[in-house]
Amino acid sequence: MKILLLSGGRSAERDISIQSAFFVRSVLEQSGHEIISVEISGKGQWFLDKSTITLNTGHPVWKLFTDETEIEFDLVFPVLHGPWGEDGTIQGLCEIAGWPYTGASVMTSSLAMNKVTTKRLASSEGIPVVPWKSFSLNSPPSQNELEPLRYPLFVKPARMGSSVGISKVETPEQLQDAFALAFRYDSLILVENGLTNVREIEVALLSESGTVSSSVPGEIIPGLEWYDYTAKYDCIDSKLIIPAPLPDKVSDQIRVYAEKVFSLLEGSGFARADFLLIGDDEIYFNEINTIPGFTEISMFSKLWEASGKTSSEIMERILTEALRNYSNPLRGSELN
Repeated sequence: MKILLLSGGRSAERDISIQSAFFVRSVLEQSGHEIISVEISGKGQWFLDKSTITLNTGHPVWKLFTDETEIEFDLVFPVLHGPWGEDGTIQGLCEIAGWPYTGASVMTSSLAMNKVTTKRLASSEGIPVVPWKSFSLNSPPSQNELEPLRYPLFVKPARMGSSVGISKVETPEQLQDAFALAFRYDSLILVENGLTNVREIEVALLSESGTVSSSVPGEIIPGLEWYDYTAKYDCIDSKLIIPAPLPDKVSDQIRVYAEKVFSLLEGSGFARADFLLIGDDEIYFNEINTIPGFTEISMFSKLWEASGKTSSEIMERILTEALRNYSNPLRGSELN
């Protein structure tokens, strides 16, 4: 199969996207697929090698060209983390263009990208979340509005990933800088209770024909005080423990919550759900990522390998689900 692999992009997570795409490409090529690697610049231009790509919309299925040469492909595999990639925008382009693509739909991508939306949805269905409040750039938080929350606080952009723009706030004097940083990345921010003695647990997910399955949970041991961007990608002391050392009852409950959240979002393709655990059984849903990291140190593939499924097998199932979705007449693909 000819696969158009998209990486880079305009997000602050573009460097992680490029690392992820390198791993995805190696796995897909080992399975015999032909990979057409397209990098999207920080300004939004599309490049194949060093050639600029142009889009021709004069066909029922839109076509891509370099100079006068058409780029032929069977399917798009976006590995674009954060805004303009994981938020439904590239998925919407693929829908309009008539291109089959891997991963979640436009709606699921958009909802999952918004931490405020997912927390509201999860809590409405009885899935516990950490106490939180959200604020917009036009209505920044006041100290009085934060009083129900307790320090330390975490201030984060509502629609970013890879811990970009997140601050841990120990005192009220640190709030202004934390808000300024978060608002650099998003006009909507989230302020959450900080938890003490917390464990970070992650679960990989697949959704095929409407049925969601989950991996064994894994645990992150940050090499720094908390699992920020540096701890994720630049700290050799951060560790992944797979499977997480959990009682079966707790492990099963986390998987149930993970599958339920993805189902509530009408998820398709793949995702990773993140949880916080206090003590023996106090579980909180944190967030869900519909294009989780695919680097060699990322949890997604490692969790599935620990569950008895190779990266090649998972990739094939992701591709199969993408083609199945494309052939669904309710998506309008019969018009192509």
